[in-house]
Amino acid sequence: MPWESKRMRYGERKHHIICLSSQNWDEVMWTNKQHIMSRLADDGHHVVHVDYGTRSLPRYLKYRFEHAPKDLLDPVKAMTDGVVQRGESLYVGTHFAIPSALRGPQGSASRDFFEHDLKVRFLKQHLKTLPELPIVWVYHPAMGDAALKMERSLLVYDCVDDYQAFPLYKDAQWLIEREERLCRQADLVFTTAPRLYELKQHLNPANTHLVHNVGDADHFEKARDPELEIAPEVLAIREQGPVIGFVGAVSNYKLNMDWIQHAAEARPGMQFVLIGPVGLADPGTDVDRLSRMPNVHLLGSRDYADLPRYMKGFDVTVIPYRINQYTESVFPIKFFESLATGKPLVISMLPALEEFWEDALVADDADDFVARCEEALALGEDGDEQRVALAREYSWPRRISKIMGHIEQRFSDLS
Repeated sequence: MPWESKRMRYGERKHHIICLSSQNWDEVMWTNKQHIMSRLADDGHHVVHVDYGTRSLPRYLKYRFEHAPKDLLDPVKAMTDGVVQRGESLYVGTHFAIPSALRGPQGSASRDFFEHDLKVRFLKQHLKTLPELPIVWVYHPAMGDAALKMERSLLVYDCVDDYQAFPLYKDAQWLIEREERLCRQADLVFTTAPRLYELKQHLNPANTHLVHNVGDADHFEKARDPELEIAPEVLAIREQGPVIGFVGAVSNYKLNMDWIQHAAEARPGMQFVLIGPVGLADPGTDVDRLSRMPNVHLLGSRDYADLPRYMKGFDVTVIPYRINQYTESVFPIKFFESLATGKPLVISMLPALEEFWEDALVADDADDFVARCEEALALGEDGDEQRVALAREYSWPRRISKIMGHIEQRFSDLS
C-alpha cells in the first residue's frame, strides 16, 4: 500500500463517505482523491470512491470479472450494483453506458443522465446497506447536480482545480453554473489554493475554507535511502550527464514544454527526464519536438510505488508550469513530494506557491529556467535536510486532520 501502514486517527467517529471523484481509482497518477480516501478507509471510515466517467459494457464486465468474479454469478447484481469492495473499508463504484449516449453536448439532459445520474443509480443498492446517510464528497463539479439529488448527512465540495479552464471544456458555461449551485448548497467547500478560495468564497462565505495541498513525505523520502536502487533506465541516462527530472502530466496547458526545449538546446549536456502520461486533459498536446531531442527522455507513466527509485536518479527536480488561468489556481502536490526527496527544486512563479518561493529556486522565463537549473546542480545536497523537514511538515495526515476537523464542526453546528 502506498499510504502509511500505521493506523491513523482522523476523529473517533467513523463515517460513511461517497466520494464522487474526478478520476478513476486505478489511475497510475495519484492525486488528492486517492491520497485522502485511501487514508480515511485505512482509518476505518467506510469509503466508496466513485470513478469519474463511464465504461462501455465490455469494459465494465471485464472490470467486474477482475475485481468481483463472484458477482458474475448474479447477473442482476452485476448489472445494477456498480460497487465493488477493494479493501477492508474501501469500495470503488463505477457504471456502464452505451457510448452513443455520450455524444450529446456536455451539460445536456440526455448526456447528464447517462454520464452522471445513472452513476448514482448504480450506487443505490449499496446505499441501502448503510446504517446511516453518507457524507457525499464531490470532486468534479460536473457531478454537482447529481450529488444534490442524493440523500446525505453532509455535502462536501473539495475544489482542487479551476475546471472551467481545462482545454476539454470548450463551452464551460454549463459547468460554471453547475459549480455555483454546488458551492451555494454545499455544507462545506474546501479549496487547495488561494485563487480557488477567492473564486469560491463569496458563494458560501461561512463554510468555505482554504486547506492547501500537501505531499506524501514518507513515500518520496525513500529516494534518500542508500539501499534503494536507482531505476535502471534513469541510471543509464545518468551516464550521459546530470539529470533534470519532472514527474507529472506532460500536458501542454500546464507544463511549459517551450522552457524544457529551450533548456535542452542551451545545455545539451543536461538530460531532461519527463515521467508521466502525455496529453492528460489536453489531447492536443504535441511532444514531437521534445521526443526528437537526444537529451530529452519521455518515459511515460510509472507506477506510484516505483517513483522514489526514479527520483533518486534525479540531480534536480523541476516544476516548470506555464502561468495561465488554470495554473493560477494550482497548488501541485508534487511540490512537497519533490522536496521530500531532498533534491534541489526549480519551479516557475506559481502564485499558489508564493509563500514557499524561498524554499525552491524560482524562474520567471526560459533563460532564467536554465540559470536556475545550473544553480540547482551547483547546490547538490546543500539544504537537503531543510527541504525534507518542510515536506514532513506538510503531510497528508495533517491536511486530512484539518478537513475532518471542519467536518466534525459542521456536524456539530447542524445538530
